Amino acid sequence: MINPTHILDYMRAKGYTVDTAPGELNIVYIEGMNPDGTLNPDTLDGWNDLRLVIDHDTAGPAKITCNHIATTEPGRESTFSQSAARRGGVARIAFGQYKAWQMGFHKQDKNGKNHPALVQRAPVSVHRDKNRNGIRDKADNIHVGMFGINQHGTCPGYRGQMVGMFSEGCLVGFDWDMHIAFIQEVKKDVRYQKDQNHMFLTTIIAGDDLNKWIIDNKKGNN
Repeated sequence: MINPTHILDYMRAKGYTVDTAPGELNIVYIEGMNPDGTLNPDTLDGWNDLRLVIDHDTAGPAKITCNHIATTEPGRESTFSQSAARRGGVARIAFGQYKAWQMGFHKQDKNGKNHPALVQRAPVSVHRDKNRNGIRDKADNIHVGMFGINQHGTCPGYRGQMVGMFSEGCLVGFDWDMHIAFIQEVKKDVRYQKDQNHMFLTTIIAGDDLNKWIIDNKKGNN
């Protein structure tokens, strides 16, 4: 089972911001982790990452209000696409924390239908997977800028096993209804309620690094 306190403590250890004021929510993605908190092989083109919303204030313990299957990485089709090659490699967001998203709409399909999403409005760092090996490595060029890295969904009724072109670097929720629930949840943030131009902070974490930190921290407390 995922312990939200472990995640927030890990974030603090990394020097990341943890929002704890009443009504302030934390958006966190964990790469290579299952909804029960176990690790997975994090294979290319799989829906094998997590999208979490964590509510934590000084009045009580942290709690996870959204725990959804997602991807933090582009699919195989987009990784090997000609458009990615022209850009020097498909974009894969660098682990870290970014205050970079506002509420908006993402283009859903070739017919131009849009759906609610968190839309990139400030720079983020991405690895350019020029060698198309599907991982972040030292060979990657790191670019900082505006790449359309949105937090969006798939489409109604989608149940496919491969990410494909649903992500060319975006943070994408697998289940359509859960994506809509995610959007409704983050709209509850008191800062968005006060200002609909609020810029959302989001943290992207490597599941294996989080797991190692938890194990090491437990050892240190024995």
